[in-house]
Amino acid sequence: MPGAVALTTTLDDLAQVTDPYKTAPERLRRNLLYLTRSRTSYTYMQDCGIRMDRRMITAWLAEERLPTVVQQRRLEDAFRLLRRRNMAPSMRRRLNARGGTRVEIYPVDQSRVSEKHQRAARWRHKNIYRWDPIVAAWSRNDLPELTHQWVEVITDLDSDWRMYEYVTHLGFGA
Repeated sequence: MPGAVALTTTLDDLAQVTDPYKTAPERLRRNLLYLTRSRTSYTYMQDCGIRMDRRMITAWLAEERLPTVVQQRRLEDAFRLLRRRNMAPSMRRRLNARGGTRVEIYPVDQSRVSEKHQRAARWRHKNIYRWDPIVAAWSRNDLPELTHQWVEVITDLDSDWRMYEYVTHLGFGA
């Protein structure tokens, strides 16, 4: 996957934006409870295309009715955007603490590539000292900016920095 996507995934895991262990009804309930706590969250729901009808949302919370699949996807998007926005300041503090955070970069798995075309790629580590632009792009869900920030991070690895544009996994020491 592209490094920026791996970065987004790892930051989402750290900020508990995604929870793969919850079932769909549990995620829906979590999203609805989180999105009905403030006026700002209603704005995020409207921006994601959810029609604001108090009776409908009350019925969803009471589990009398279920949102459609499209509405559930929109609720998930609104939750993700709001959670990232709310978690950005604490993520910035956490990742910038003690002079930065060490990131382990695992290159693309080349086991399916024919042996003559494989390149020797080993996992690398890199200390990132300035997380502000990365977290800002992550919180806005700005993938082009996050890609730019990822390239900025890996360009000083060595002459083979392009091998780390696509990665298998990123590990954080945070």
